[in-house]
Amino acid sequence: MRTRRRSAHVLLEPLGTAPFPGRPAASPAAVWSAPRPERFRGLACYTGAVTGRRERKKYRNPPIEEALVEFQMVPGQEWDLTIPGKLHEKVKTAYPGKPRQQKLLQAAVRAAPGQPPDFALHEGIGRVQLIDAEAKRLLSLGPDVLSVNVLRPYDGREKFKPRIDEALRAYSEVAGADKVRRIGVRYVNKVVIHADDVALGQFFLCGPPIPEGLPKTMAAFVNRAEHVFDDGVKLILTFATVEAEKGSSAFLLDLDVIWESAEGVEMEQALKKVDDLHEREGIAFESVITDDTRKVFDED
Repeated sequence: MRTRRRSAHVLLEPLGTAPFPGRPAASPAAVWSAPRPERFRGLACYTGAVTGRRERKKYRNPPIEEALVEFQMVPGQEWDLTIPGKLHEKVKTAYPGKPRQQKLLQAAVRAAPGQPPDFALHEGIGRVQLIDAEAKRLLSLGPDVLSVNVLRPYDGREKFKPRIDEALRAYSEVAGADKVRRIGVRYVNKVVIHADDVALGQFFLCGPPIPEGLPKTMAAFVNRAEHVFDDGVKLILTFATVEAEKGSSAFLLDLDVIWESAEGVEMEQALKKVDDLHEREGIAFESVITDDTRKVFDED
């Protein structure tokens, strides 16, 4: 359901539902089951824009389950089913695994005058995934779209960046794409605290507020907020409880930074924008955690 407050608009919804329009969905590796009941006390929350100026630190045990960059191209030449094979030939050294098909379902609602709406699902044009030997590094491509993914263990932006650059340039060459109209840089984090009873304010500076008159202990929550920078770039921040082992509590902290323009930009400009979006994601991540959370990431 949608709740509205004077200082922020917050969308509350269960994990696994449809994301915001145009937002790239996480791969299956980044989706967890519903949370078991736990207790969370002393909720600290924010209602305005993310603030602070600190870059994402390098941690001994980073909480990143999946990092991805998705490019949506300005529509150009017609999609050719030979394009995935051509791209695979160019990047086969980095992605030697057997390509696999990723099917997509599309929903449609049709309504005729005087008739009830007719809801139908049909199979859309799927994507092809190119994978490395361990299936931890992936390229996913389809008509006018390319995503570069890395699953846990995340080996750092220094290694992620050249893979992004190489993939976009190769896709542009084989698909005839000239411009990018949308870029999403997304980091899906799973933060595990080794305690059943957690005071959220000790570890996080974001979350749903508790109105006066409600119990101060929460069993589970999902909080999603969309922030907008002065230049129109969006930050979608999702914070929620997720499944955890006995004796622990776990939280999803999903940051998705999105730039888009109908006119699009050329490929080299797009890669510079990826660097900028990465910086914003890092600043946002460090702005919503505390020093106690950072200690968790540096534990042996």
